[in-house]
Amino acid sequence: MKIMNSKKQNLGICPLALFVFLFFQLNCSNGSASVSGKTSIGKYAGVPYAVLSSLFNNRMLLLLKGTYATDSPISFADYNNGTGLLYQDNQDTGAGGDPAFDLYGLPTAAGLNFFMDIGEIRISSKYQQSAVGLDYGVTTVAASKKYWDFIATKRQVYCSLPYSLSVNSCTLTSKLSPALINQFFNGDGVQFPSNDPTATLPGGHGEGPLVALSTKYYASGIYFRNLVTGWARENGGLITNTFFDNNLILSGGVNIVPRNNYVPGTTDANKSITTPFMFPIFHALQTGQDDMQIRGGADPYILEVRMNLKENLMVHSYTTPLGYVRTFIGISDWRYAHSGEIDSGGNIQSRSRIIYPETASTLQISGGTRSLRHYYNIFRESETEYFKELPLVSIPVQQGTSKIKYIHEGRYRLQCVGDTAKVDGYPDTIVRETIIAVPGEPRQTVNVNLTCP
Repeated sequence: MKIMNSKKQNLGICPLALFVFLFFQLNCSNGSASVSGKTSIGKYAGVPYAVLSSLFNNRMLLLLKGTYATDSPISFADYNNGTGLLYQDNQDTGAGGDPAFDLYGLPTAAGLNFFMDIGEIRISSKYQQSAVGLDYGVTTVAASKKYWDFIATKRQVYCSLPYSLSVNSCTLTSKLSPALINQFFNGDGVQFPSNDPTATLPGGHGEGPLVALSTKYYASGIYFRNLVTGWARENGGLITNTFFDNNLILSGGVNIVPRNNYVPGTTDANKSITTPFMFPIFHALQTGQDDMQIRGGADPYILEVRMNLKENLMVHSYTTPLGYVRTFIGISDWRYAHSGEIDSGGNIQSRSRIIYPETASTLQISGGTRSLRHYYNIFRESETEYFKELPLVSIPVQQGTSKIKYIHEGRYRLQCVGDTAKVDGYPDTIVRETIIAVPGEPRQTVNVNLTCP
C-alpha cells in the first residue's frame, strides 16, 4: 500500500458540508459570531477564529510561544513585580562576580526591542536517541537527517522595528510587525509555517479521504540563528556594531545566541563536543510526560512549542577579550549562576505538547489572590522534575479565578509556585499542591480550588 504525504490532503480533513457551514457562519453577519472573536459553532464553541481558520485549512497548526506561562502571561508593564524593570544579575562586592554595570539608557521591559531569526523547528519520533540527548549519536548531518522530522523549515524573522534602510528579511517576509512580536509574547503564539508530519493512508478500500496514522513524538528542537536584544553598552557607549541579517542594528543591541549556547565556565574543549543550547533549544519527553501523541484519523490539532524568554530577561555583564566591560540583556541565571563569565547559557527551556481544541477541556482554578510572583503550574501526576522542566501548562495567579484552556483527559499535579527563593522571574518554590483529574468527555469546564499564594 502506497504511503502518501499528508500535505496533499488539506481539503480532505472535514466534510464539504461542514466546511461550507463554517464558511458562512464565520463570514456572514447572522448573529452567530461573538464580539470576543470566538466561534459559537457546536463542538468548536470558544475556539478563536484565527485558530479555527488555520486548523480547517491545515491539519496541524504550529504555534511558537516565547513565554513560561501558556495562558495570560504577565505583561511587560507588570514585569519584576509590577515595577516594569528588567531583572539585574546580583553583583558580588568581591572578586568573582559580574563587573559593574553601565546602565545608562537601560530600557524598561516594555521598551526593549527584539530581533529574532529562527531557522526552523523540528520534532523526532526516535525514543532511545531522544532519551540520551543530541551529544550522543546526532553529531553528523546524516545522523541528524535520520533523527529529525523536518516539519517547519521555512526561516522566520521577527522584528519589533526596522533595522536597516534597505530591503531586509523582515520586510520581505512581512514579519516587520510589533503585532507578531506581541503574539509571540502574549500567550497567543505566532503561527510558524509547517506541514503535518504524519504519514497517511487512503480511506476504506482505497476510497474516501486520506486518514493519518497515529504517531508519538519524543523531542522537539527550536533552531535560533540570531536573537538580538535591543540594548547593550561597552566602553562607555551604546553598542551599534552588531549585525543582524547582514545589517547593522543602528538602534543598538547584541546577539545573545553565542552567550547562551554554553553554561558559564564551559571550556573550549568541551564546547567542541557539546551541542549548543540555542541550536537547537532541545526538549525531550521526561518520565511521566505524555503529550506528544498525534492521533490517527483526520482531526485537526495544534503543536504548541514554547520557551521561557519573556519572563526571564536579565541584565548581565562580562569582560571582553579586549578588556572592556560589556553590559547586555540576556536570560536570567536562575539555573546556572553567571558570575562574570563570557558564557551565560543553560537557562532557556522549552516544552512541546499536542492539543486537540475540539476535545480539550478548560480548567478554572479558584482560590487565588492576584500575584505577579506566583503561578499555577500543572504537571502530569507522575512527573518528578518540577524545575528542570517547564510545566505542561501555567498561568500567573489571577484574582479569584484563573482560567487555563486546552487540557486533555488525565490526572495532573496542580501546584501553587512562587518566585521567592531567588527573585529572577523564574518560579522556584512550591507553596502547596493538589492532584486533579480531567474527565474524558470533550470540552468540559473543570472547576478546582487551590489557595495561592
